[in-house]
Amino acid sequence: MESLIVNGEGLTIEDIVAVARHHQKVVLHPEAIEKIVQCRAMLEKKIEAREIMYGVNTGIGEFSEVVLTDDQVKDFQKYLIYTFYILQKVY
Repeated sequence: MESLIVNGEGLTIEDIVAVARHHQKVVLHPEAIEKIVQCRAMLEKKIEAREIMYGVNTGIGEFSEVVLTDDQVKDFQKYLIYTFYILQKVY
């Protein structure tokens, strides 16, 4: 099976199913990597400026009004990644 090249456009449900259920390999296009780097820099700037961003430095769902401390932000983001990893193994 050929690798799926993710470029930030044209991703289909079929692509997601191929990756999630059939373990198709994913390759990030260099332009996608550059966009990720730019977005990361923007997020870090906003976090440093103490801007409130849903799900980044706040809780989610019913906890969306709860602003997290710097330590909580780090733990929360790790938890989100961990949860995604666990759910991937379950499904």
